[in-house]
Amino acid sequence: MCSLGELTDNLQSSAYGCPDWDLLDNILGMLLVSPSLPEKTMDVCRHTCSQLISGNGRLSSAVDPQTVHRLFNVLVNIANLMHRIDNTMPATTECYMRAIEVVIQPSQSHCSTSKVTYQDFLLAAWTIGLALSFVRESRVPPHIASALKSGGHASILTRVGNLDFDVIQAVHDAGDDLTRALVDPATGTLPHLILFPDQIFQLSTLLFSTRKGNSPNILTMRLANSANDQYSTNVKTATASVLLSLARRYQTTDCTMLLGQHKSCYFSTDSVVLLLHYIAASLCHNASIYNDIGVMLCGLGPGETVTGPQGQSMSGRDIARLYYERGLQVDPTHPHLLSNLGSLLKDAGHTSHAIGYVLRSLDVLSLSNSSGYSWRIFHHTLSVHPDLDIALVNMANTLKDAGQCAEAVPYYLRAISVNPNFSDAYCGLSHAMNAVCQWGERDVWMRKAIEVCEKQLSDADTQVTGLLRTKSLEEWMALVRFARGRPLSHAEEKEWIQRFRLFFEDDSSVASTNRNEASFLIRVLEWCLSRMQHAWYIKSYGRTVHADTPQPSLSTANRLTLPICSVLSSLGYPKLPFILPFHTFTLPLTSRTIRLIAHRNAINAFYTATTYTNKAAIVYPPPPPPVRGKLNIGYVSSDYNDHPLTHLMKSVFALHNSQQFNVFLYATSPSDGSLHRQYYERQTAFHFTDVSSWSVSAIVDRIVQDQIHILVNLGGYTKGARNEVFAARPCPVQISLMGFAGTLGAGWCDYLVCDQVACPPDLFATVSARPARSAARAGDGGLADVGVPVNEGCDPSSPATNWIYTECPIYMPHSFFVTDHKQSYRQDEQSLPSNPTSSTDPWLTELRRREEARCAIFPDLPKDVVIFANFNQLYKIDPLIFWTWLRILYRVPRSILWLLRFPAAGEANLIQTATAWAGPEVASRIRFTDVAVKELHIYRCRVADLVLDTAECSAHTVATDVLWSGTPIIACAWLNHRHKMSSRVAASVAYATGLGKQMVVHSREEYEDRAVTLANSLRRHDTIVSPSARLLQKGNHNKGGGSPATAESAYDDDGEDLGELMELRKRLFLTRNSMPLFDTARWTRNLEKGYTAAWKRWVEGRQFEYGEDTCIRVRDDDEG
Repeated sequence: MCSLGELTDNLQSSAYGCPDWDLLDNILGMLLVSPSLPEKTMDVCRHTCSQLISGNGRLSSAVDPQTVHRLFNVLVNIANLMHRIDNTMPATTECYMRAIEVVIQPSQSHCSTSKVTYQDFLLAAWTIGLALSFVRESRVPPHIASALKSGGHASILTRVGNLDFDVIQAVHDAGDDLTRALVDPATGTLPHLILFPDQIFQLSTLLFSTRKGNSPNILTMRLANSANDQYSTNVKTATASVLLSLARRYQTTDCTMLLGQHKSCYFSTDSVVLLLHYIAASLCHNASIYNDIGVMLCGLGPGETVTGPQGQSMSGRDIARLYYERGLQVDPTHPHLLSNLGSLLKDAGHTSHAIGYVLRSLDVLSLSNSSGYSWRIFHHTLSVHPDLDIALVNMANTLKDAGQCAEAVPYYLRAISVNPNFSDAYCGLSHAMNAVCQWGERDVWMRKAIEVCEKQLSDADTQVTGLLRTKSLEEWMALVRFARGRPLSHAEEKEWIQRFRLFFEDDSSVASTNRNEASFLIRVLEWCLSRMQHAWYIKSYGRTVHADTPQPSLSTANRLTLPICSVLSSLGYPKLPFILPFHTFTLPLTSRTIRLIAHRNAINAFYTATTYTNKAAIVYPPPPPPVRGKLNIGYVSSDYNDHPLTHLMKSVFALHNSQQFNVFLYATSPSDGSLHRQYYERQTAFHFTDVSSWSVSAIVDRIVQDQIHILVNLGGYTKGARNEVFAARPCPVQISLMGFAGTLGAGWCDYLVCDQVACPPDLFATVSARPARSAARAGDGGLADVGVPVNEGCDPSSPATNWIYTECPIYMPHSFFVTDHKQSYRQDEQSLPSNPTSSTDPWLTELRRREEARCAIFPDLPKDVVIFANFNQLYKIDPLIFWTWLRILYRVPRSILWLLRFPAAGEANLIQTATAWAGPEVASRIRFTDVAVKELHIYRCRVADLVLDTAECSAHTVATDVLWSGTPIIACAWLNHRHKMSSRVAASVAYATGLGKQMVVHSREEYEDRAVTLANSLRRHDTIVSPSARLLQKGNHNKGGGSPATAESAYDDDGEDLGELMELRKRLFLTRNSMPLFDTARWTRNLEKGYTAAWKRWVEGRQFEYGEDTCIRVRDDDEG
């Protein structure tokens, strides 16, 4: 037996002279299965290729054209061997390309001067795909229509399908002229082809139409063979395999440049990978190829659509479903097809919708929207492939999203046991465990989820892709100057050049620097869009804050497009970390990690927005100056239904001053038929538009048409939000309000409405970056716009942990959190006397309501038992706060803790934990009730004596419900959660009552002691004096010469002080109609002041400055 060294030497010698094909095949086969290879193997492979293929890609003189089918096999095996040695080598890709050229080459072309190339092959396939797409599309891109009208090489499109027309040769003869005619002038590339499964079947037939769908070179040698059909199938399968190998290599950035080695490269990586899969599927009907095509189509932007069979608009995800279904016709048990189809249906909202299917051996998978559940697909997948990790996670995600978190946990655990490196499982597992308070190994999985997420963020922060190098440094600087609207100063020019050079130079001194190129590119584009929009306004209207008469509108026809489409086309979707921004509310994350998670979602939204504009970054025209100061305010939300946001904000929109503000509501979700939605739809105080079925482009166009000055984001990173609308920058000032308690980390969000309790000032980039920026301005004549920093200042990727918010703050007095209780939840006052004779009458009536409700909910509970409560969803409870609650129960023996079955599966886990940590007696004092409808929930909040808030993520809407009922709350403003707005909302609203100092605590120890102190201050009497009896007693006292009871007495006339907790409750209840927290009209007036200031700052250009003086601080009317 030969040694490996001898085999390698034999490989090199066997290519000399007339190749010994059998020997070559045998040697390559043995090397491919060998566990190790000599160091010189790569050099020998290259040498062997050079002996078989000349430098210009033609056959060497020693290769007989009649044996090219053997050459194809050898080239493929050499490429496979080279890939095994080093999977990043461009030479490997070159070898695969040569193999394809052998297949597509007519035999006479091997020796001619005109040889068709691999690039010709790709362009021919793309041209055919384009022609096929015209069959269903009602519109032809204008530049292609123009090329067809002018004739020339574009006429090739009209000849596709003729049996005697050789498309590949025609494309080769046309050269770059054809490509230049078809390339999109906006992007400089050939766009994605979105083809239907029935269309790709025609690709190979039309590619080789003169050969009846067979590749021209190899099959000519075997047409006389009786087994030529099988031979044809084998060759097509082998060719498809090579195409897929090339596609996998193109997905690594090291190999993409080979696309343009012989001609100008007009393909983006994503488009060529998808095209190669189309061709492979047309040659070989393989279930895995259909699955891969479906995955790629799901990754296309929602703005990339085609016309369906019935004339409907279909997105990539819609067509992906067709490929999954077609693949399941080939292999009904294919695990990834089943799993991906189920995941697609779940994401489309079919988790609980009916989807029936019939699985039969080699039969059709039929889907309908009338029976069964999407999880049945996952269930079937797991019955066939019980250890498929992706199917296990998809099943778990489906159950979790359906609210069945307890049932999801075992599937996550199985997925991790099968594949401990499956990162997607960890976050889902951590979330599901938190939702049901299953804390056995919570810290292990949570730490793993955080570790994996931070690794994802770190990988992106150090990724330099070379995108910026597709343009020269001077081209980028020209764009910056153009956006700035004036020449740059020497210092500005120097700073910008230094930033761009970080991505142009391979400098080892900056190798360890965080250089997230995708982030920098998109932040530069966002910077340009906002500055150019402002410059357009100033050029058209001057620094006019408002006008006395209407000014002419700017035409959208004159909108500008940044010349960077080709760069965006090559960018691809920025990958998202699997911890979502909403998950950060309950995870112990640093300010930097939270900031980066938000920022990654922000740049993803920007990229998605460009998919609606053909990868173009468009500068939309700003609105004219408001006439007599009347601003147009737009509110975008998916929650104009029966939703907590509506419960809080419903009255705000009509309370706006109609003399100073026009209000527009854009609903991005369809109607739920509730009374809340009907309220919005019938209102005349504002404009309400249902845009739930509109594309992002249509919504943006409507906002521009409505001439919105300030656009308000009421969703943030919550379900159903359409952040792509904001990322498109349709109007000058964009604000985040209420919907998401945290930073959006986005260049397309200018302001965050907040207060100093929820968001301390030093946590804003505009403030924390001030010292460095102030120094920079001082040396440069007071320049204020700092541009786009890299790894410093306001760069979200900077290592700084002393700030989190990328927005400028609009600081509201009292609280940023608005309520609608004063207008919407006054049912409890129906039993009050119509003409109360004393200020204590409402209070005495309230006491009776409390006792009646208490007896109804806890009929067995003695009157002297203190009721602690928490009405949050259970996912907000963490082990530390629960342990604190148990200590409070222990220190207050006559007390219970009232929790909700929210969800029900958490009850047993919490009782079990309480028993283990505090013993059965304390555990027995934890009571659970079911979740109540909104009105009943607010009514029964009064039953609790003291609400104990959660610390990691506080109560938000629930905190206002509790305080409206008069019940005090222990709210957290702990130092270790200072950077988390979501953990400080309850503290914010508590201070807005005017009694916050009695309710807000700053540490765990203070939390526990304060709760115990308040509980121990409570003393009850066995009876409550009714209002009528109270009046009678007053009269008797007066007749007898005694003095009437004072308003300070809680229960009777003896003047006894019933304790701090009851006095606090009394003050909360009796002042709720006047306190700032529930004064919705007052809050709205203050918000309007913030809007007016923000608009003025934008016109004056101060929005782009940095420093504490850039914060907008709204003063209340009574502050002067």
